[in-house]
Amino acid sequence: MQFNLHSLLAVSLCLIPPTLVFFRILRKRREQRQSGQHPFKELRRRPAGEALRMKLSDLYDQGVTGIFGLVFFPMTLGLQLLYIHPNDVITPILFFAATVATSVIFGIWMFKIEKLISAYRLGFDGERFVGEELSQLIALGFQVYHDVPFDGFNLDHVLVGSRGVLVVETKARRKPAKHNGGKEFRVGFDGKSLQWPWGSDSRAVEQTKNNARTLANWLSAATGEKVWATAILTVPGWMVDRKAPSHDIYVLNPKEIYGVCSSFAEKLTDKQIACLCHQLDQKCRIVVED
Repeated sequence: MQFNLHSLLAVSLCLIPPTLVFFRILRKRREQRQSGQHPFKELRRRPAGEALRMKLSDLYDQGVTGIFGLVFFPMTLGLQLLYIHPNDVITPILFFAATVATSVIFGIWMFKIEKLISAYRLGFDGERFVGEELSQLIALGFQVYHDVPFDGFNLDHVLVGSRGVLVVETKARRKPAKHNGGKEFRVGFDGKSLQWPWGSDSRAVEQTKNNARTLANWLSAATGEKVWATAILTVPGWMVDRKAPSHDIYVLNPKEIYGVCSSFAEKLTDKQIACLCHQLDQKCRIVVED
């Protein structure tokens, strides 16, 4: 195998065009940001699934980095090996071993990223679906908030109206296939836990209750008036078999939420609603980035 400095330079020149294009894109993006700015600086309310959207954006960036490393790291290492040992028979073996090692490392990394992307995308789509269903409650006088931020976590949806304060937690789960090719579509609720086709889950129920208590305590402290929040756990795409009554949480399909909420008695005055919404408006503002 004949390989010298001239050959190395010739091969290296092939990497210059894509590198120049890459940095040109980065420069163009920076120039666009500096040439102007958004006509508004913030959104009054966060969109549904905003936290998951931000996580997905970060994961996509990591995925691009992983692809770059998967392709260019072995190539660069191979060029170095060929330059150091141009006529050594062991060079192809070292190059192959290095390629396998880097492929495994970056492959495992990208597999984990893809798994997270799949889970976050399902959650994001679920929150958007529920958000569309909740928009119908505006006709009942509810103000709808999404992705309300707290320390280390977010409340998927919060509603405030004359019928009270509601906290809605969305749990999107894939439907497993049956042996006959059909899809499981029912989840049971025994008053304490969800009974999925693959097992029981009480964490989602407790999380929803805790979210309602957290919001109620925060609003009570912020307004100086005792506030109660109703907990609603919703599972988009699943029919819910309620096998036992529960007095501190509702487990519903998203399409059932409107009917349940419309049956609540009115309990809040316009002044109370305005005070609660003022606190949530301040908390849910989001800065728009160029």
